[in-house]
Amino acid sequence: MDNNKNMENQNNQYTSGTQYGQTGQFNQNDPYAQNTQYTQNAQYPYGSPYAQNPVNGQYASGSQYGGTPVIESDRRGLGILGAALGALAGGVIWTIIGCLGFVSGWIAALIFFLARWGYKLLSKKQDTFGNVISVVFGLIVIFPATWAAYAFSVWKALNEGIVGHFSYMEVVFDLGMYMDRYDLWGDLGANLAMGYGFTILIAVCYLIGNRRYK
Repeated sequence: MDNNKNMENQNNQYTSGTQYGQTGQFNQNDPYAQNTQYTQNAQYPYGSPYAQNPVNGQYASGSQYGGTPVIESDRRGLGILGAALGALAGGVIWTIIGCLGFVSGWIAALIFFLARWGYKLLSKKQDTFGNVISVVFGLIVIFPATWAAYAFSVWKALNEGIVGHFSYMEVVFDLGMYMDRYDLWGDLGANLAMGYGFTILIAVCYLIGNRRYK
């Protein structure tokens, strides 16, 4: 009777002394012994997605979480290019509106948003640097866009009745002389001030509102 009990204890699923056996989580006679699913020294066996590696870190190299960490490449250079292209597109719109005889501060705001959109499109993110560089490009592009619009107006006036007497590019390069002759510097300065003012105002309002939202 005693011998039968001893044999039953030895072949039992769990050994005495611990909850799950002395040599591992499960005893040697169990289907889940230490050499199968679970090991004695690791929560998970080597080769599983979560295997421990005591040398290289928490997870084994080559497992789901092992190996060299992937570092996201810096796309800031592409973001700057995108901001420049976006601001340039806004500058073209500013010039077209100016050639039609209109000046709109909202187009200056559009230049900022196009530059910001271009930065985000190519850099795949939007950060403080992107917002700042968008404002900078917006301010830069307003001057040549305004200059081109005024050159068109002067070119159109000079060629009234004399078609093709002056080329547009000639007027662009000699615009300063015509600005002096027809006293147009004041108007140019007012349009530039409007463009710069709206760009800065919209950018500041947007950034403050975005920060409060976050």
